[in-house]
Formats: sequence, structure tokens, C-alpha cells
Amino acid sequence: MNRADQENIHPKDAVKLLLEAIAIADANDDVEFGYELRDELLNKGWGMVQRDEFVSAFSWMLDTYDEDPENYAADELLWKYKWIINELFSNPDVTLEQIGNVLEDFKRRLKEQGYGLRSYYSKQLHEALAQADQEKIRKYIDLVNAHPIDELSDCRACEMDSEVSHLIEEGNFAAAYEKALPLLQKQYTCAHVPIVTFCQLCYMAIKNNEHEKAAELFAQAEENLQDRTYDSMLITAIGFLIVYLFHTDTDKGWHYFEKYVPWAMDSKKSREFFFALYMTEALQKEDPKKTVTLTLPVEHPLFTADNRYTVLSLLDFYRDKATERSLQFDQRNGNTNFTTQLKKVLV
Repeated sequence: MNRADQENIHPKDAVKLLLEAIAIADANDDVEFGYELRDELLNKGWGMVQRDEFVSAFSWMLDTYDEDPENYAADELLWKYKWIINELFSNPDVTLEQIGNVLEDFKRRLKEQGYGLRSYYSKQLHEALAQADQEKIRKYIDLVNAHPIDELSDCRACEMDSEVSHLIEEGNFAAAYEKALPLLQKQYTCAHVPIVTFCQLCYMAIKNNEHEKAAELFAQAEENLQDRTYDSMLITAIGFLIVYLFHTDTDKGWHYFEKYVPWAMDSKKSREFFFALYMTEALQKEDPKKTVTLTLPVEHPLFTADNRYTVLSLLDFYRDKATERSLQFDQRNGNTNFTTQLKKVLV
């Protein structure tokens, strides 16, 4: 565990070490140490899009807590429950019935511990935003705001960013930018805010032909990304910036794609859809017959040893990936919300 805590170790390597330690703890029936190790596993995995053990580790912790609730901190467990709900929503293989059961369990546990339902409705708001479902977004914003803030509520920065995302979805850039000012001025911050706010506003600004403001937002986003070496959870935000760059500086756009495509390859769920969506939008700005030189990971399905690719082959790949994922999510959700988002960027 000490090695996994070292600052210079890659999160993936830390996760491997923790999984080895968990296996040893379980083999020795050391429940408390197993709980502690899984808690640290979730902490290490939180910033990564590839976290295969995330849900199973939390399920084990939840069962262990239920067997001996006096020995573990309920508030810390409930906070991590919020991460798990996001993880389930982002996996199209998890049914709506299963998600509904988990949400009800989360709701029950909140009430038992004396918390309100603001965090419960926030989870559903986040999913409505992912689906760009305006009716549900408005519904859950009202429900979130109808409940008081408590220790399990999202931080003020995250809640404000959700409000900004709502205004962006409505196409109201001026209102979104004004709402975001306390975030842009860093009066409120958290792990990913205001980075994601800069990126999302930059994307909308360039689509509104507000080039000067978009350039300012891009510069701020890029500055804030400099020390995010491993934070692959930001891959959707990177997609926003790639679209901006294909409008303004194609060479740099290709550089961003080349730099961050390994992050996207680790993602198997909703973030894979969103990265493919924004790559589709960006690549449509290029001549499909053009050939580009790129260093792609060997694991990439299009990898070639000569590092040369046509724009059309890349566009086809990401459009097909976005289409595949959108159909999976829409089938699970019983609507066309993901497909509609894809159709909006196709030209």
C-alpha cells in the first residue's frame, strides 16, 4: 500500500499493486485491511476512465459495512456511492431496472443516516445532462434546488457547472458565460471544475463564431491542463478542445488528438461515445482525402506501422464508434437521446 501511495507512480500501476494487496488480505481473511485497501483502490481509480474493479470493490465494501456498520464510516461510503451511480449510468450493459434499484438503495441509506435527497437528485440530473434531455434537466434542477445543501451534496463548483451545462444545452451562451463567471474566476473550484467549464464554454463559443472569447477560454483551459498527466476522466473535455482546434489550428488539433487518444482508448463506456462524437465533429472540418502522419498506440484498431492515415478512415472509425455506442445507450434508456446528439454534429 505504501508503494501505491507514492506520488510518482502511475495510477494504473498503483491500482495493480492495490489489487495484489487486496488478494493477500482476502486470503488471510483480514476484512478491515481489505476494506481499507478497496477504499484506496476507489480513490486511485476515481481519476481514471478505465476502472474495471470499481463496482465490484465498492459492492464488497457495502456488504462489509452492512455486516458491521459500527466499524466503518457511513458518510465516506455514501460519498463513494455517488461515484458508483455515475459508473452504472455510464455502462449501457447495466439495465434501467438495476440502476433504479441502486438509486432506491442509495436514497434509503441517505435517509437512514439523516441526510437529505439533494445528492440523490443530483445523480439523476447528471444523467439527464449526459442525455441532453431538456425536460428532465429542468425537472431535476428544480428537485435538487428544492432540498437543502448537506455534507453529501455536490460541492458548489460542481453544482454551478451543472447549471452552466444546462444553459449551454439550451443554446444560451451569454447566460452560461455569466453563470460561469465565479468558476472562471476560480471563486469556486474542485477536482475538475473549472477545467471542464473552460472547455465546454470554449466549444460553444467557437460554434457561435465568438473567436476572441473562444481563444481566451482555450488558453485558460490549456493552462489548467498542464499538470493533468494522468487524469483521463477529462477525455470528454479534451474532445471539446479538439473541436475548437479543428476550427482554428488544425495542426495543433492533430497534436491534441495524438496526445490524448490513449486516454480515450481506455474508456469503454459513455466517455468513449462523447470522445468519438467530438472527433467526428472535428474531423468533418478536414478534407477526407487528406493523409496525415500520426503516432497512434499499437492497440488502436487503425494502427499502421508507417503512421500514415487518411482523414476518411479516421472519420469513419469515430463516426461508427459514436453510432455503435449511441444505439447501445438508447436501447438501454428507451429513447433516442444519444442518437440525437450524434445527428446534431453530422454534416
